[in-house]
Amino acid sequence: MSPTHEKTDPSTSPTDLPTTNCNDLITNEFLQNALKMEAKGGSVSEIISYLATPGSKLGDNYASIIYSVDVNLSDGTKRHLLIKCYPNHPSRQELTNKMNLFFKECEVYSKWMPALSRMQKEVFGLDKEEAVKLPYAKFVYGECIDFQSEEGEARKSGLISSLDNFLIMEDLRKTYGFRMTDRRQPLDLDHMKLVISALAKVHSVSWAYRNHVEENITQKFPCFVTNMSEEDVAIFSNVVRSNLEQAKGIYDKEFGPKNAYTAVADKFSGMIDRISSMFTGSEPWRIISHGDVWSNNMLFRYDPGTGKPVEVILIDLQKPGEACVMTDLQYIFYLSTTLEFRRKYLDDLLQLYHDTFNGVCAKLRTPTLPGFCMDSLRFRFHRAKLFGYYMAMMGIPMILKEGEATDWEDMEGDKDVKKAFIELCSGAGTNNTVKERLIEVTREMMEDGIF
Repeated sequence: MSPTHEKTDPSTSPTDLPTTNCNDLITNEFLQNALKMEAKGGSVSEIISYLATPGSKLGDNYASIIYSVDVNLSDGTKRHLLIKCYPNHPSRQELTNKMNLFFKECEVYSKWMPALSRMQKEVFGLDKEEAVKLPYAKFVYGECIDFQSEEGEARKSGLISSLDNFLIMEDLRKTYGFRMTDRRQPLDLDHMKLVISALAKVHSVSWAYRNHVEENITQKFPCFVTNMSEEDVAIFSNVVRSNLEQAKGIYDKEFGPKNAYTAVADKFSGMIDRISSMFTGSEPWRIISHGDVWSNNMLFRYDPGTGKPVEVILIDLQKPGEACVMTDLQYIFYLSTTLEFRRKYLDDLLQLYHDTFNGVCAKLRTPTLPGFCMDSLRFRFHRAKLFGYYMAMMGIPMILKEGEATDWEDMEGDKDVKKAFIELCSGAGTNNTVKERLIEVTREMMEDGIF
């Protein structure tokens, strides 16, 4: 996990954010062209006025800068847009370039999602109302550099501005009242039911595409290939190792020297480099995953009467790829729920995933995953818990960190990604919530026979 998440809290005040004049960057001409491109030759109303403001809190986005724009049009309507731009800091740019984050997300919105819509319409004859609704925001327009192309490689040596890489989406906070949960609070059952159902739909529709349109999805959509070098993978592994050292300090203080918790941390530290191969089998359940599923990468709409969540939208699509279904499931359970919650509701939610996945497959006349039954789903989830532990050790100190926000644009120019992430995760031993979560997740691994 990396802090690349779109945090779009509407309660953010201008004093929390950079003082850069957003309207100097986001111009009338830029917005008018985006609306023209969205219309694809159709009529477009003229922009009468607009206001651009920072769209996220200070320190919330490592790999992007977010702007919120309200546009008044000549036909009397108003558009609420969210613009995700390329960061200015050299280290932040280096990370996005290596992982090709902006291009990947632009391809997902502009090509992959339309392909799924065409499949439902042309292959299965489903109209808009009948089709499986996928939990994504409306895409307006985007332009992004493919840093894995020859042209993109050449661009790396020159100056790249914020608007050389950008995506524009509908701002769901203002159009439909969606909002984000508090990242420091675990998700409850009502929220998790929506998330698990959404993931099952995302996964199963991609599975149907593989069965009915193109078996080799990554050949047709190279954006789903993860091209991370060993050096890049080592960055995140080193963050996990640093966090394990913090965890060991917590365990030694809590349980004394030579305790079982510290022994688990030591053992796992030697396994980190092999983590990606630990839960694959002869018939992996490979679908197109979200790739970064935790509470700050989703928005919820709530019933005004009951206050309960009724809809979820998944955001930050910079890390999707061809992966086992367990990748997303381990991610959400171990970053956004507690041990008590997992003990109480895990089986029910796996059943919900199973039933939703199979329901979509039935609707799209698609055979389900090979060997896909509840016993196999439980077994594979158990087998993949090492990945859940990896994500917990990386993410919990980062997600639950308290204190002053980091201004990523103002950090030292020569600070590398690894140092930035390690500093972001520091102080775990002084945060009681982090301590509790790190203790309980290690206890879970021991109780469940993972170590």
